[in-house]
Amino acid sequence: MTPQDSATKVLDAASSLFAQRGYQATSTRMIAEAAGLNEVTIFRNFTNKQGVLAAVVGRVAARQPGRALADLDTVPVKEAVRQLAQREVANGLADGGLMTRLAFEAGTVPEVAELFAGGPQGNLAAMAGFFATRQSTGEVRGDLPAAVLAEAFFSLTSSFVIMRTVLGFTAPDAVKLEVAVDQLLELFWDGASK
Repeated sequence: MTPQDSATKVLDAASSLFAQRGYQATSTRMIAEAAGLNEVTIFRNFTNKQGVLAAVVGRVAARQPGRALADLDTVPVKEAVRQLAQREVANGLADGGLMTRLAFEAGTVPEVAELFAGGPQGNLAAMAGFFATRQSTGEVRGDLPAAVLAEAFFSLTSSFVIMRTVLGFTAPDAVKLEVAVDQLLELFWDGASK
């Protein structure tokens, strides 16, 4: 097994355990057992549990919609927002509530709070920047702050994810999921468009 394979197994196991139990209640021994590896492998690849957490959060952050905004500069605004909403919901469901669980722990666990300092806020800031740019071209309402539009966008997508990953609502299959997210987008768009 290559070091890359071992690292992926550790991150997959840690993501699942952090989502189920939380960061604080998960030990490196538990992660190693779930990954089918020796605990030494974790220390060799990540130094400690906080290193594992940083890698897990980094992997999730790389998929956040804010990272895709540069690819959508020439896409019509409504389609761009639709793609971002689909990506946000798919990523949230794929991480199984991991980021939701960690967000709750960020209020009481300093190492989690430290990692969250730039993640969600950076994603929100990127979306606000996207809306500000589209406001300047007259594509979305200019009478609301761009930050409010960004928060409204994430309120819809995040609540959809939280209801399914935390509250146990059933997640629809892929086709129905796309339709459901498109319906959320229509509600958002009615308030955001000029």
